[in-house]
Amino acid sequence: MKHSSGSRSRASELSVQQLQTFRCVYERGGYAAAAREMELSVPTVWQHIQTLQRLYRTDLFEKSGRGVVATAMAAKLYTQVTELLAGLDSTFDLAADEQGDSRPITIVAGVRMMMEEIANPLQQFRQAWDNPLVLREGNNQVAEELILSGEADLALTLEPEHEKASPLIHFEPAYLVEFLAICKKGHPFAGSSNCTLRELVKHDLVVTRPGTHGRDALDHTLHRERLTANVVAETDNSGFTIACVRAGLGVGVLAGRVNGELCRRLVVKSLRRHLGERQIAFMWKKGRRLSPAVQSLVDTIKQSNVG
Repeated sequence: MKHSSGSRSRASELSVQQLQTFRCVYERGGYAAAAREMELSVPTVWQHIQTLQRLYRTDLFEKSGRGVVATAMAAKLYTQVTELLAGLDSTFDLAADEQGDSRPITIVAGVRMMMEEIANPLQQFRQAWDNPLVLREGNNQVAEELILSGEADLALTLEPEHEKASPLIHFEPAYLVEFLAICKKGHPFAGSSNCTLRELVKHDLVVTRPGTHGRDALDHTLHRERLTANVVAETDNSGFTIACVRAGLGVGVLAGRVNGELCRRLVVKSLRRHLGERQIAFMWKKGRRLSPAVQSLVDTIKQSNVG
């Protein structure tokens, strides 16, 4: 009990600004850089860190040249502190909704997702809520950066493999898509009777760049089957892939819907048997509690893409 009481006493000495300072020093790698970011003096930043080290009874940073290096304990605290601050930030969203302040909701998604799976749910959402919508295009990396910086409320992306998922982001399943091969009518691949990977790699391919979730799935499968692809163009989103296919660059590989709007007048073949399905997931900052408006938007997109 004595230890528990002491923990509560130390927690009462913490301030939000101290935690924000810790996060900034951790991310910027130095007191001076954090001071500039937060518009504080370097001695103030230093004092905040000294107070935290006293309260946590451990070193959080060690000097390294002109900057500092986080200790192992600081790395563990960083994740929890970031979640805590995200939760605090979300209380203002909740209060704004309760007071009828219809603040804008910023969403990040790929071009294909926006045009084929999200636009109609957005219209349904606007029938029930007054919140303006800010729509931004971005790949997985851009979406993650905007979520963590607080510039976006939600993002939709192919769900990453567990080991590649950021520990600072919450991933919520949204709906499933399947891998597709697309080509122009009249292309040799269009007339092939079997949609196999062995047949696919006979042709020039347009795929997303290395490091994207879709490309990783394709490369892994081709490696397992001991097949080599002739990639003639790499893109960072499905919209660009489709445009390249329409221009005749080759056969495109992407995750989407067989009857998707953007692939009309193209030949679309499912690669589900070879590459499977992929989960589209919502992203938001871990620790954040969604306001009623944002939660309603999430639910509307899910329900609109069932089946």
